[in-house]
Amino acid sequence: MRMQRVSPLAALALLLALCTALPAPARAAASFLAREGDEVLAAKGDLSTRRSPCSTFKVAISLMGYDAGILIDATHPVRPYDESLNVAYDMWKQPHDPVMWMRNSCVWYSQATTRELGMERFRAYVDRFGYGNRDISGRRGPLDAIAPDDGLTRSWLSGSLAISPEEEVDFIGRLVRSELPVSAHAQEMTRRILFVQDLQGGWKLYGKTGSGVRQLPDGSRVEDRQIGWFVGWAQHGDGRTVLFAHLQEDEDDNPAPAGRRSRDAAIVKVQRLLGVAPGEW
Repeated sequence: MRMQRVSPLAALALLLALCTALPAPARAAASFLAREGDEVLAAKGDLSTRRSPCSTFKVAISLMGYDAGILIDATHPVRPYDESLNVAYDMWKQPHDPVMWMRNSCVWYSQATTRELGMERFRAYVDRFGYGNRDISGRRGPLDAIAPDDGLTRSWLSGSLAISPEEEVDFIGRLVRSELPVSAHAQEMTRRILFVQDLQGGWKLYGKTGSGVRQLPDGSRVEDRQIGWFVGWAQHGDGRTVLFAHLQEDEDDNPAPAGRRSRDAAIVKVQRLLGVAPGEW
């Protein structure tokens, strides 16, 4: 059987057709702020507009929990998983301690902690921290009906609470310098459980991701568009510290968790800023 020869022009046309048929990469706008002391090392995008903190608010919940004696150390308390919660992710369907809570970004552990705090103490901590817009009503949009504990358990999850990248960096800076209005133990333990990985050149990376859905100015949600945070700091053995906040806002539908994508992008940028990876941030 003779094979029919394909002309170079026909082959090129076929290749172009296949490339055209491939889906375009999902688009996302990124905002990035990095500071060392008073020096701004990087500033890109919209750094002043507030968005939902999503799971970066676990940093604040950790400080509250340790200060109030609800959280004890890195491995206590261990909270059992309640099957009735019927959570979406398999990794959440197991007992969690504070380290696992932060690593797995486990929502039900956060909610158990804030319920134990109660609304009065929860509100007082948010106010004392000066955290973003301080709105813990839980309301997500102008017509939302809210349950009694929505603010206590959901205000930071694409809800009423909002914070800007500039404010995230300021909050993280106060944590690193032990300047927040909670105990030294609360700040030390929170820093400890935020460890992510060792970097080249004697640096250590600390931080927290956050994923949620985009919100319009009136608070209503765009369910098929995500936002993703990664906020934290890199610290050298000689004491040098670089604070950062990275926010990614999807312009297209992308099913991969935006917080993880934001973390991966931020780690590359931070390493380049530190001079331990090639390229410009």
